Amino acid sequence: MSFQNLPPTWTNQPLSDPARAADVVDLMVTLGDRRRGTFTVLLCDPDNHYRAALTLDLPADFAVPVEHVASHHHRTGTAGVCSSALDPILPAVRTAPGTGLILALGRPGPPFQPEMDTEWAEAATRICQAADVRLLGFYVASADHVYQPQLQTQAAA
Repeated sequence: MSFQNLPPTWTNQPLSDPARAADVVDLMVTLGDRRRGTFTVLLCDPDNHYRAALTLDLPADFAVPVEHVASHHHRTGTAGVCSSALDPILPAVRTAPGTGLILALGRPGPPFQPEMDTEWAEAATRICQAADVRLLGFYVASADHVYQPQLQTQAAA
């Protein structure tokens, strides 16, 4: 998957297609974003067309497993970091009914980190469901790869 696969008219096409959405994530999440550790929110209209992107820097320890954090450091865990990234955005999204989101974790490291990637995907899914916001997809963008982690529990349709 690569942004080079996107046609010039991609903004007129719905991002409900996972392959197209992955290519857009590849375009929007820069290599610098991936090295730094970011959370990108792609806003889509009710027809799932791309409208805007917001990129938030994550705290430096967002990818450190809890057991490797010294006991005197406070860490909220993946769900807490994901929630604090989404908290200021979701109320605004809810003011535009029908808005859909594509969320992307840009992170350093190997292409696949199943435990962490799935934890992020599940936290984002729960947070969006609780806020009654449509989540079109959750993607992970590493240095040279974009993919959708498999959720352990599929959300009810």
